[in-house]
Formats: sequence, structure tokens, C-alpha cells
Amino acid sequence: MTIATSSPPILATEQRFVFPILMSWEQFKALDVLLGKTRSVRLAYLDGRVEIMTLSAEHETIKCLLALLLGLFFLEKDISFTPTGSATLEAAEKGTSKEPDLSYRFGEERRQKDSPDLAIEIVFTSGGLNVLEYYRRFEVSEVWFWEDGVFSLYHLQAGGYQQIEQSDLLPDLDLALLSQCLQMSEEKEALKFFRASIRN
Repeated sequence: MTIATSSPPILATEQRFVFPILMSWEQFKALDVLLGKTRSVRLAYLDGRVEIMTLSAEHETIKCLLALLLGLFFLEKDISFTPTGSATLEAAEKGTSKEPDLSYRFGEERRQKDSPDLAIEIVFTSGGLNVLEYYRRFEVSEVWFWEDGVFSLYHLQAGGYQQIEQSDLLPDLDLALLSQCLQMSEEKEALKFFRASIRN
């Protein structure tokens, strides 16, 4: 795969490609500027390795529905939060740049935090670079992956991320219910069903 100097084609399905050569931070930022107007393409950088990923409509639908469902949960449970969306976590000195699909900050000091407490990845195309390593360098407390209808959760500990069964940040959240709603065919009904379920 080559990168053209004009706008690259927008692909219908999601794909990942890791560049076979190492790039300096300056080269990566130049590529980032080059692709800056291509909204369907996302770049990530880790110690000289660069990954480019296209985003499908299905990916974006799940991401937006998940954000709505979590918003309902926060409202119903009176949880104070700050959504930070896909805000880029980036630092040359850390050797990394990454955009989560969704991210959130919690707690009284949430607006003053540099990094989110929770990052979420919607996975349709696996492989590529070590996603958890990106977030470890920014000390993100929890990372969730949603893949094939199942959530996998990881909590940051002294030795790195450890897989957990239930969120430490959101212990009352029913992940099976959340996943069920993400797979419903009608988004409006999914929201209504989720709201009714968490109110009971």
C-alpha cells in the first residue's frame, strides 16, 4: 500500500496497515498533516512504528451508539463525567500518538486531568500495534475493547494492564446488557430498552 500526495481513497471497509519502515516523530507529524483532512483515516504512532486505519460506517455507528448508552447510564446513576471523545493522546517524549474511539474522565478533578480515566476501542479489524502500550504511557486507568459483541476490560496496575471481569470505574454497569443493546437492529429501541433496564 502506498500513500499518495493527494487525498487518499476512502475505503468502504475497515483496514489496518502498519508501515514497514520506522519513522521519526517529525516524519510522522508530516504524514499526519498530509492526511489531516481525511476524516475516515486515523493514524497512530509507537516508537517509530506507524499504523494507519480506515474507519467504516459500522464502526462509527457502534461508537456513537455506545456513547449514547453510556451517557444514559451516567445520567441515571448521577455520575459526574467529562467526555473527551477521540482527543489525541500524544507526546514526542513518550514516543506515542493515539486517538481512542471514546474516552472519559471521572472524579472531582476530572477537568484538570491530562489523560482520561477510561479509553474505549471498537475493534472490527484486529492486529497492528500494541494498543495497551499506548495507554500505559499515559496512565489511563481502564481500557475497554468491544469486539465481536463482547467487551474485554483491562485495569492499569503496577506491572501493566491486567484483564478484569467488571469495571473498577463503573462497577454497577451491566456489560452484558450494554453489549446486547449495541447489537440490536434498531438504535432507538436499544436506547429505550437500556434506559428501562437500568431504571429497574
